[in-house]
Amino acid sequence: MDSYVELYPAKQGEVTLHTRTDVQGTKKDNFYITGMSGAPVAAWFRAVLRTRHLADIAVFPACPSDWCA
Repeated sequence: MDSYVELYPAKQGEVTLHTRTDVQGTKKDNFYITGMSGAPVAAWFRAVLRTRHLADIAVFPACPSDWCA
């Protein structure tokens, strides 16, 4: 079982964080949250990160410049 946090661009400079757990090649337990760069990440999403032994993300990361140009 492998767990990941992925980062995707969203509308108007927002960022989407996506957790994904792969179990024998099948995606399980997907969670998404979208917010503005620098805004706090919701407690429920941070709890999901902890249960999957992923690094805590307290605030949304900055939108990469090549996405938000």
